[in-house]
Amino acid sequence: MSSDQKRLRVIIVGGSVAGLTLAHSLLKSNIDFVVLESNRDIAPQVGASIGILPNGARILDQLGLFDEILDATEPMQEAFSWSGAGKLISSTKAPQILHERHGYAISFLDRQILLEILSRNLDARQGQILANKRVTRVEHLSDKVQVHCKDQSVFEGDIVVGADGVRSTIRQEMWRHMDSVVPEQAKKERALVSSEYACVFGISTATPGLDPGQSHRTFAEGYSTLTIVGKEGRVFWFLFTKMDKTYTASEIPRFNNEDMEKHMEKYLHIPITDTVPLSAVYQNEVSKNFLALEEAFYTHWSNYRFVCIGDSIHKMTPNMGQGGNSAIESAASLANYLTTLTQGSPIEVSDIKNCLAKWQESRQPRTKTVSISANGLTRLEAGATLKDKIITQHLLPYMKQYLIDKASRSMMGAEKLDSIPLPPRASQCSMPLHLQSDASDGTSYIQRALWATPLLGCYVAANITMGSVIEKTIPLLGSIFRQGAWTASNGETVSLTRPIYHVSLLDKILSGPITCFLPSISGSDPRSYAQMFSFMADLGPVYGIWLLESYRKGSSGFEVLLPILAGTAFQLKGIGKFAPLYYAIEYIRSPLSSMLHSDNKSMKMTALASLLPATLAGYYLPTFANFFASTLESRRSWNAAWQLFPVVVPLLQLPFRIMAKPQPPAAPKESKEQRRKNMFAIRCTYTTFAAISGLSFLYARFLAPAGTSLASIFLPGLHGHTDAVGSFSQGIARFLQYDQILSMASGFVWLGLRFRELKQSGAQVSWWKSTCAVLGATVTVGPGAAFALAWGWREELLARM
Repeated sequence: MSSDQKRLRVIIVGGSVAGLTLAHSLLKSNIDFVVLESNRDIAPQVGASIGILPNGARILDQLGLFDEILDATEPMQEAFSWSGAGKLISSTKAPQILHERHGYAISFLDRQILLEILSRNLDARQGQILANKRVTRVEHLSDKVQVHCKDQSVFEGDIVVGADGVRSTIRQEMWRHMDSVVPEQAKKERALVSSEYACVFGISTATPGLDPGQSHRTFAEGYSTLTIVGKEGRVFWFLFTKMDKTYTASEIPRFNNEDMEKHMEKYLHIPITDTVPLSAVYQNEVSKNFLALEEAFYTHWSNYRFVCIGDSIHKMTPNMGQGGNSAIESAASLANYLTTLTQGSPIEVSDIKNCLAKWQESRQPRTKTVSISANGLTRLEAGATLKDKIITQHLLPYMKQYLIDKASRSMMGAEKLDSIPLPPRASQCSMPLHLQSDASDGTSYIQRALWATPLLGCYVAANITMGSVIEKTIPLLGSIFRQGAWTASNGETVSLTRPIYHVSLLDKILSGPITCFLPSISGSDPRSYAQMFSFMADLGPVYGIWLLESYRKGSSGFEVLLPILAGTAFQLKGIGKFAPLYYAIEYIRSPLSSMLHSDNKSMKMTALASLLPATLAGYYLPTFANFFASTLESRRSWNAAWQLFPVVVPLLQLPFRIMAKPQPPAAPKESKEQRRKNMFAIRCTYTTFAAISGLSFLYARFLAPAGTSLASIFLPGLHGHTDAVGSFSQGIARFLQYDQILSMASGFVWLGLRFRELKQSGAQVSWWKSTCAVLGATVTVGPGAAFALAWGWREELLARM
């Protein structure tokens, strides 16, 4: 800036969290400012508290304030949810998990203490932090604004910022200026505010039964509570209640102490835990207040030299704890844009107008999303609809991971100060807030469904080919059942009328599939024996990888059940038909963005460690016994056991998972060690799968009759599904060839889609080299080994990201 160029001056009206954060941010950019606070005290005690979440903490850390704030708080460790009857709904370590992910502990403290810290650290600028300056009007001139105070003092500057809360004088003055320019828009703005819920909030001294680092929420019909226990047991509490109607603008009520006491009498009995009623906290109160909760998301945040931040322009309900943090973000974001004004020629009003318009356009989408979520949470917790009641009273225990991930997503891509480097703890965590996944990774269901179209093609091909072959084969199977027995080429005969499971439903459902395996496992069809020996070995890594995908920490109950349901279905109709459906659903529901830069890509260690022994016992043992048992009857019995593997393998893991002790979220260093152990277990699993499939493929080639080509063992031919079926053995062999080809083809398509995501996110992937490697592995060690190794390579790349 040249010496004769006028320095940008900002008048901040309101010594709020937003206003003082903006002052600190402008100071870092060497922008002149003055803060005008209407109260006699910059930090009055009005019973308010504030939660500092990672998105706000990171900015405060950039400003060098977070350590002092942390010293005044007790980081949150546990969160409990209770019904209106005092019954525990759920408990979670979510605060610890969010700390590990984003680098900052969730902390609650008196709003007064935070304001003291913010103002005290501006000590060298105390002449620019002025109390008892109640603004009465603003004159918008061509070259400046003049801010007039009640004490007749006048302050001049280039921009006036309204950080003066929900009843903002500056917002009113901005609307008054808009009346002369765009009166209809100003009229619409004035009508946007509404209030449906009221809140009694306060601060109490330590209360027996409430431990530091805990939060408690009570969900009931028409009301909810939030209680946070801070340092030395200091209790921050809120009672949210639905009012008799939704009030708008000037109708919104104001409450006095008499209203508050009368209101509280109706709710003192309600539980905030199973042993602590609200009355126990209320009798220890040191300050309290009663307000109607105003909700407003205004369209116009700026107009010429006017601009508003924080509650004055985006007022949300406090249940989510994002009101203050969003105000901190807005202050930092505005400072970033104002800094650009100082980097050029003399500042004209058009420059200011354009700068503020760009800031508004940039900041509004994220803030609106947060506001909608915050206001929705208030209604959810108070059971506003039947859906809300079902979620809070019945589904909440099963939504813990989803809610943690949703909280993370609400903070990803948060604002930061561009002029200050990020502190170490902002980057040295598993999910830094500044690493926002690109929308081009296809996170929308529609976009991902379009990319999954080749899997739909595999499904259609399976229905055409496998359906045609089995339709011709079923009459031959019926003929065999009518005979009551099946005879192998070596003369061994098995009865088809005797029960196998001695459970009528299982015998009825699975007797057909078991009989279909007899030509292969008996050796009556040597080529089919070789093909099925390899194919059944290959199903081990396929199903194992399906289970591994469901073990990721971000998996919901649906993802956990999906492989079991798909596995059960393909045992009846063929994996060639159901694998494309499984892969399509898994791909559409689980974008890379849901796990990237997060611990969601890690797998639950107990499930991961127990998979290999469970698969060896529950899958591979009956698989190879199908082919090596001494008699045909025993081979059929082993096949009957093999048919149940989609359920047996997870059941064998169950004791390990039940006995495992829940592990608390680790510190960053411990977390890195856990990820190393996680990756070691993954390597052991996929290399074992690949080794077994590869050796089985080589053995199958060795078993093939002399003069038999590899293609004739595994490929049914281009028109095999249209050819006539001469015998039951021939029809089943052809069906199983299609089953293998289409199931493995859909698996490689799925891997291709997954590698595409990795490549888009920055992983070094060469399509030419990858394709050649997979084709080479498929020809030399078989498709199952190639699939396991390719999936393992994907995990190696994912672990480095």
